[in-house]
Parts: sequence; C-alpha cells; structure tokens
Amino acid sequence: MASTTLTTAQELTEEDVLKAIVVSAAGSETDVKNAPATVSVVTSEDIAKLPAQDARALLESVPGVTFNTSGNQKKVQIRGLSERYTLFLIDGKRVNSDPNVFRGNDYDSGWVPVEAIERIEVVRGAMSSLYGSDAIGGVVNIITKRAGNEWHGSLTNEVTVQENRKSGDYGRSSFSLSGPIIKDRLFLKTYGSYDIRASDDDDINPGLQRDGSHLPGFADSDDKFIDGTATWLVNDSNEMDFNVGYSNRKEDLTTLERKSVGVTHRGEYDFGSSEVKVYGDQIHNDYGHGNTAGDMQPNTAYNFNADGKVNHEVDLIVPHKVTVGAAYKYQEINDKFVLTGSGGSESSVWQAAIFAEDQAAITDRFEMTFGTRFDNHEKFGWNASPRVYGVYNLTDAVTVKGGWSSSFKAPTLLENSPSWYQVSCGGGCYMVGSEDLKPEIGSSFEAGVSYDQDLFSVGLTAFHNDIKDMIPYPPARTSDLATAMTYDNYVGLSSDGNPMFSYENIDQARTMGVEASLTIRPRDDLTIKANYTYLDAKAISGVKRPLAYQPEHSANVAMDWQATDKLTLGTKVNIVGKQYTYVPTDGNMANASKAEAYVTADLTGAYEVNDNFTLKAGVLNIADNQIYREESDDFNVDGRRYYFSANLRF
Repeated sequence: MASTTLTTAQELTEEDVLKAIVVSAAGSETDVKNAPATVSVVTSEDIAKLPAQDARALLESVPGVTFNTSGNQKKVQIRGLSERYTLFLIDGKRVNSDPNVFRGNDYDSGWVPVEAIERIEVVRGAMSSLYGSDAIGGVVNIITKRAGNEWHGSLTNEVTVQENRKSGDYGRSSFSLSGPIIKDRLFLKTYGSYDIRASDDDDINPGLQRDGSHLPGFADSDDKFIDGTATWLVNDSNEMDFNVGYSNRKEDLTTLERKSVGVTHRGEYDFGSSEVKVYGDQIHNDYGHGNTAGDMQPNTAYNFNADGKVNHEVDLIVPHKVTVGAAYKYQEINDKFVLTGSGGSESSVWQAAIFAEDQAAITDRFEMTFGTRFDNHEKFGWNASPRVYGVYNLTDAVTVKGGWSSSFKAPTLLENSPSWYQVSCGGGCYMVGSEDLKPEIGSSFEAGVSYDQDLFSVGLTAFHNDIKDMIPYPPARTSDLATAMTYDNYVGLSSDGNPMFSYENIDQARTMGVEASLTIRPRDDLTIKANYTYLDAKAISGVKRPLAYQPEHSANVAMDWQATDKLTLGTKVNIVGKQYTYVPTDGNMANASKAEAYVTADLTGAYEVNDNFTLKAGVLNIADNQIYREESDDFNVDGRRYYFSANLRF
C-alpha cells in the first residue's frame, strides 16, 4: 500500500539500525545488512544527541568519511575522494551548486536544517550504476521527516559560546510543524531555521597573507531556510508529494540563494512499485566567482532533473528483484563576468540515462546484484557503468559482502566550457575551460565482513579505488611567466599579459584503505561505538605524490549513557591523523605542507523536563585543543566552547 511509505521513516529507531530499511544503496528498499554496498545510517536518535550545526557535523563519526578543510571550508570526502566525487541527495533528489562557486564549496551538505532530518544514509563506494556521474566516490542521502495522521511540532533554540573570545559564537532557532489537512488523505509538513555564526577576530591566526594581514579564521555566516511539502494519498496505490523550498546561505562575501520545487509520485501495484520525480532549482550567487577587485559579479545556475524507476519481483529459476529506470538532467549557468568567450555569457549541458539492476536471491543466504547504467552525455556520448555485488549471510550474525563497480564523471559545466575565463593566482593568471577534456573513469572494489548481535557488533571493510584521466582541481598554474611556459596546460597570454592555463586530464589517482567499526552494549542503558579508517591516497601516474587533505588515520569513539529516566549523558572523541595540506604538482615534498594530528573530545547531556520539553548542554573540545592557521593551506579548529539548547515539542 502507498501508505506504508509514509511510516517507513518515522519508525526507524536506534534499535532498528541493523535491520533498518535503506533506500539509497539499491534500486529498491533493502535492509542494511543485505544492502549491495557499504552503508552507514545516521539515525534520528543519533541526530538528537549531537550538537550539530549542519549535516557535516553528523557525518564526522561515519567510517570512511573525512573532510577537506581547505580555506576553512568543510567539504565531505568519502574514502579519499573529494566532495566533487560525492553525490548529495535530499529525499533522493540531487543538489549541485558547483557552477556557482567553482573553487569548491560546502553548501550542498547544508541546505537542510538539522531538525528537519530524519536520517542520513551514506553509501561508500561508486554508485554510478544507479546515480550516474557525480557518484564516483559515494552518495549522501539526507532524508527529511514525514507527516502523519497527528499534528506535531517543535521549537528549538540553541547557542554555542566560545571560551576564546576571539572565536565567533554560534546560534540557531528552528521550527517544524506537520500533520493532516484531511485525515488519511492529505498531509502537510513545513520546517525552517535561522542560523548565525559571528566571524573570528581578524588577528586570531598567527600566519600572514601576502598583504601583511593575518590569515582569516572562520568567516561570519547567516543561513535561513524554509521548506514545505504537501503529501496527497490519491488512493491505496498512489501517493504524491509537492515540495517548495527557499534557502539563503551566506558565508563571508558569498551568498547563495536557492529556490527549489519538486513533484514526486510513488505507486504500489500488483506487479511491483514505481517512483517518478520531477524537480529543479535556481541558485543565485550574489558575489560571484571572485575577482581581484572584489566587486560583485553575480551568477545564476539552473538545475532540472527528471527520473523514474519501476521495481518488479519475479521468480525465474531463483527470486529476482528487478529495477529499471531512466533519468534526465539539464544544467545551465548565466555568468556575464567569467563566461566571456565565443560562447557568450551562458553555458549549458544535458545528460540522459537508462539503468537496470537485478538483485537475485541465489539461495536463502546468498544474494547477487547485477546492475548497469548507460549515460548519454551531450558532449561525451554514451558511457556504461556496470556493477556486480555479492552478499552472503554465513550465519544469522555473520555477513560477508563485496563487489566491483565502474563509474564515470563528466567534467563540470565550467571546466568544459570554452567561454570560461577566470582570474586566479591572486590576479596574476587565468584559468580557462577546455573542450578537449575527457570524462574521468573510476573503478572500485570492496570486500567486508560483519558480525551483528544486539549486544555486540563489529565490521571490517577493505576498499580500493582507481580514477583514470583525473582532472586536477584546480589546474596547475603560476603567475611566473617563465615557469608558466613550461607547463603542459599553458595556453598563452591574456590581454593584460598574464599566463593562461586550461583544465586537463593528467593524473591517475588511487585510494585504498580499511574501515573498522565496533558497537558494544554492555548494559541496556549504555552504548559504546568506535570506528577507525586507514587511508592511503595518492596520484600514481606522472609525478607520483600523496593527495592533500587525506589523513592516513582517523578514528571516533562515542559513549551514550542513560543515567536516569530523564538524564542522558554522552561523550565523543574524534581523532584526525597527520595530513598534507599542500602537495606541489611536481612532487617536490620539500615544498609540501603538513598538518599534525589532533584530538578533540566533547561531553554532552540532555535532560527531559517533561514529555514536551528537553534541555541540553555540553562542553565541546574539552581539552581546548584549538588549531590556528600559520600558512595559507592550514585550517582552524575551534577551541573549548559551551553548548546550550532548549527544545519544545507539541
């Protein structure tokens, strides 16, 4: 029945993690244990315990997830592959603001307020067979709360106060409201929030810029969100969602305004189920891509997507769950300041695809998944992304799984545009798009084993990723003319006499490593979780060298204790190993920069005053291990700070 879909997200609890239904790892709903991929679920209970500003903070404890912290941004990386290889979804709908801020941004992980999130599904490893380009490293699907047959709402206010008064304080207010307009037939949910963070003082960092000023700390931010979805149960077999949203996210000089609309249809029929989504957004950047004069140079990007799939179960020698589908996406950007070549101030690209997946139950304990996707790209034609994956339940508690997948990533809209003409090198050089680029081709393999019981669970997964024809991001460049002329991607001089460089396919990269996780429940009121990731990330063609912002070792340990019926206490320790923050393209490691390992620990507590009112407080980074920027490639880590929150439910 279609109404089953309405309760799926609401019924997911911490105790259900090992048997939870996930929707991101296969063509149809699958329990985590038998999912044909390595999947982690951040549940609503996890979210309620954490003092998180946005989704990135919720992902810190997921094995295999690290962060590129260049420029004090916090960009999600999966298994050593940067955020440009990670597909972000909101309720299964892709989001992409890369054209608006081409130098890299962390906006897509923050379009949804934390209070609106029901759970986050993180699929680690290539998923191009289902999702196409952009899913070469993995998928993060942010799933929001759904409405039901009773009205519910909440109001939350929280503040984080820095002990170091040179660091910026943070505050947030949010609301949510959901319920039936017509019982059993028409439902409404809406949520919104207003988040602010004050900027760090100008002299918080000891390092200096070229002009003699101090390297900046965290910039001020001002984020506003509001979103609404009406769900119509047409009949017992058909359900439709109508969604509109508005977000305005400001970080320092850059403000992105996102307006989104979408319609989703879900059906449950005798032959199986179906889902069709048509959605799009407009993202406007007030500041633009940046320039030496610091002027406002706005741009606007448009994204349109349509995709659908049909699931059907059939017995053909063995039981099969078959998924077939199709997708279309169109992207356009209008920027009269950087799109100045022969193509004018607009650039666009479309891509269409068909895909199929078969989950075959070979035996009661052994399941094989075969899938492939054929993408037809406007500029690169057809590309195939096959996948094969096996899951074997050795016993009721022991599961062995592994597989191989191929993937491709097309160059971004700007990288491939001959009209793109972007200032860089602090005004001393330019980057230009290239029509000669080829897609990046990925190959991924993983194998893992897990043991799951109510009181104890442990997992171990090894992975190996290769990317051929990698496009360095950003390209090799320099303002020194004599040196510039020796670069393979040097294309000439600009009208003002500065060297120009094009994007190029140059590297083959390899990331490999091991992910380990452990959960212990020694008592009903105590849970201990830990995970560890070993990562080896390198460019292995041309000049062999490590990849920047890839810690070799990272680990997390968390403990939750239900001290009384009303009081819950928790602690979390986050360990980030040594990592290079800058690696020269010529591989001369004498000129490389490295950040030392660091550890942060948090202590939090929640007290339920009554069924409708909860107070939370905590001390974050208890040891006050604050990190400052001494070089331009360094990053900041906030020191000791104090967190307070009040949540009213009705």
